[in-house]
Amino acid sequence: MRQYFASMSQRARIAFAAGLLAIAVIVAGVAWWISHPPYGLLFSDLRESDAAEITATLGQLQVPYRLADGGKAILVPAEQVYDTRMKLVSQGVPKGGSVGFELFKDSDYGVTEFAQKVNFQRALQGELERTISSLDEVAAARVHLTIRHADLFQPNQDASKASVTLDLRPQKHLDARAVAGIQRLVASAVDGLTPDAVVVLDDKGVVLSGYAADGSGSEVAAGRLDQQSRLEGELRARIGELLRRVLQTDDFTVSVDVRLNYDHVKQVSERLIPQGKDGNGLLLREKTNSASRATDDSDPDHVKTSPASNDREVEYAHGREQEEVEKALGRIDRVSVGIVIPANLPAAEISRLAEVVSAGLGLDAARGDKVDIAAIAPPQHAAAKPGTAVAAAATQTADATAAASPVGAAGIGLPSQPWLLAMGLLALLGIVAVIWTLAARRRTPRRLSASEREEALARIQRWIDSAEARR
Repeated sequence: MRQYFASMSQRARIAFAAGLLAIAVIVAGVAWWISHPPYGLLFSDLRESDAAEITATLGQLQVPYRLADGGKAILVPAEQVYDTRMKLVSQGVPKGGSVGFELFKDSDYGVTEFAQKVNFQRALQGELERTISSLDEVAAARVHLTIRHADLFQPNQDASKASVTLDLRPQKHLDARAVAGIQRLVASAVDGLTPDAVVVLDDKGVVLSGYAADGSGSEVAAGRLDQQSRLEGELRARIGELLRRVLQTDDFTVSVDVRLNYDHVKQVSERLIPQGKDGNGLLLREKTNSASRATDDSDPDHVKTSPASNDREVEYAHGREQEEVEKALGRIDRVSVGIVIPANLPAAEISRLAEVVSAGLGLDAARGDKVDIAAIAPPQHAAAKPGTAVAAAATQTADATAAASPVGAAGIGLPSQPWLLAMGLLALLGIVAVIWTLAARRRTPRRLSASEREEALARIQRWIDSAEARR
């Protein structure tokens, strides 16, 4: 083997060494691939309690797993994802940190009546929590019940009450109808509980059910806010679609404020209808009385008469018109629109755009509606160094790749990128080392063997002897 390698040319030696190194790298990669199978996503967006419950069950099932996304996601071998998921669902895992009516599966006959009532309340709360958590907008829910129990010696007891705390998912919200549905769901599951006595809160402590702390209040307030938000969202979407067609970009900001009036107003007006030729009305009845004074008998020479008097009574008929107007609740009092766009449009086009937006939304200037468009240029930042922008972009790209590699690589069935980079660097270093060694051997003079040294010395001696003989 040594003689065969010595008889090879330098190019053949380099190719042979590179082939051996490539074979070694491929064997190492295949061995790593076999020992590290691709992983798929089993569950994501988990709470710590749910993740702990799932990992404990996976340990009992002897299924290998990995944690990703800060412990919120669990990965298992890709070929076992669906089978493992079905097994966990069949066992009721995860339970969401609450217990349901399975609490009575292994009940003890020696439990007191009070303990049974407490267990029933816990089970009912757990079942309600699971049902509410199944909504798309709700990540987790907590239910607290105060159940009224009929007692012969205490007939005048307070009614049942309940409170629900919701942990909503990011970018999600519940409208008034969904909150009212949760109230009716809880009220229907508890004896003696009315929807008015169910208080619904979010994870920030904001009351979603529209009720005050004393239980008074109305659902109307929540419905009004929901109606206002929905109307503002529709107007904002219409304005955004119009601006995208005009500006050909999404670089704008739209703010819409709608003021609704829920005052109950009822107006009654009455006016006369002009009738007849002169507009005074239709003549119904006319009466004229004429009277004159008689002569004075005591004075025969002088006859005195009084002027005649006429009294006229006229009765007209007039038409009357009565109008009764009742204004609807939730009418629009005023709409205010504010738009900020880049400073690349002239003032004339901005004014024309304001008119188009006002006409597209059907705004009424007499009502007080207003559209204000401002073209504001972004602030000029200090120019960064040439290398700084490139380095920042490279850093952001590297961070994004590193953050996406664990779950993304496992999801598509490829080994992680750091291992590939390490193996590539090792292969490159090996090739460089082989080339450097061969080049160093080529520069270093070859040492003579013992027979070659004796032959060289004999030649030198013969050369010296021939030189002396010539003299």
